[in-house]
Amino acid sequence: MFAAHSGGMSSSHAASVVIASPWLRLDVLLFRLIGAGQGPAWLMAASRALARWSWLPLLAVVAAVGAQAPAHGAWLALLGLAFAGLVQLAGKRLARHWQAQRPFVLGLCANHLGHSARAGFPSSHALVMGAVIGVMLPHTLSDTLVAAMTAIAVLTGWARVHTGAHFPLDVVVGTVAGLFAGLLFGLLLPF
Repeated sequence: MFAAHSGGMSSSHAASVVIASPWLRLDVLLFRLIGAGQGPAWLMAASRALARWSWLPLLAVVAAVGAQAPAHGAWLALLGLAFAGLVQLAGKRLARHWQAQRPFVLGLCANHLGHSARAGFPSSHALVMGAVIGVMLPHTLSDTLVAAMTAIAVLTGWARVHTGAHFPLDVVVGTVAGLFAGLLFGLLLPF
């Protein structure tokens, strides 16, 4: 599928990679076009923080959505998070099956998150965030909370790509798949 040429990473970008897959060629092109895997130290530090800790503000938004419906809000939050956990497990199985490598594994950038080299498609973070948003969406009465969930998911996706943990399409596909699954589950809830 690909062959990485050793020779070390240059300061401008990573080692040259010969890629046979059109999907991966597009991902590498997008990765390079957005300048992922490189940048000023302050931007990389912010990206690392977002990539690692964005689940906290999402959890706060889930609690806020649950607070809108006192009769069943705690159940909604619990079921949404449990469903997202199941989606994550399914995503990890798919990733093991497809074995799509991460940008840092291909030598396109440094491993800015100290992430393991396991396969990265689809992004588990994106799957989980998409699933949580999907479950909460039918039960969210506030446009502000919908905007907050969307912003958290977009920023997390950007951070995961910018730090070299994922390619752009890992995140897009993960978010859309998680959102679709979560929305179906959220619409089936009896409240």
